[in-house]
Amino acid sequence: MSAQSCRLTIVDRVFTRIGASDRILENKSTFFVELEETKTVVEQATKNSLVIMDELGRGTSTFDGYSIAHSVLSYLAHELKCRTLFTTHYHMLVEDFVNHKDIVGLYHMKSDFESDQNKLHFLYKFAPGVAPQSFGIYVAKLAGINVRLSLSKSYPLGQGIEAGLAEVGSVQLKDRPVDKESQRDKT
Repeated sequence: MSAQSCRLTIVDRVFTRIGASDRILENKSTFFVELEETKTVVEQATKNSLVIMDELGRGTSTFDGYSIAHSVLSYLAHELKCRTLFTTHYHMLVEDFVNHKDIVGLYHMKSDFESDQNKLHFLYKFAPGVAPQSFGIYVAKLAGINVRLSLSKSYPLGQGIEAGLAEVGSVQLKDRPVDKESQRDKT
């Protein structure tokens, strides 16, 4: 991220777990490499370290990935207490830490969603608080995926899964934008 200036106190080490690459010749998948890098952070970081972790747990099932991300973030925040930038797409993880404002600051990348036109604009600004909703389907449409696939028919499936999780108390649903194409498909 570009910036005009940054002020940061001295750290003993900077650890990053960013990006995706495999080491296929070493028989290591992208997910395995991610976990090796995470192990290094957990074993070598101190309370004076800066840890940057991006989307930990993507390479496996949602629930395994969430469990790994939750364990690592809990360790970094509650036990190690080092400075950490931890990005996640697991809304359940955010909900788990939303009441820990004394040790976890929640921020998101700001966006503007025009619900009447089903348009999404990324503002590329760091804003305090939790992201108001997930925009995965809209990003897929921006990338042109909807041209050959009918995302509007799959959108309600994801909403149903999320609603099912909410019924068992795993997720607290936020207001979601209405996908006008999926609404048209129902008529």
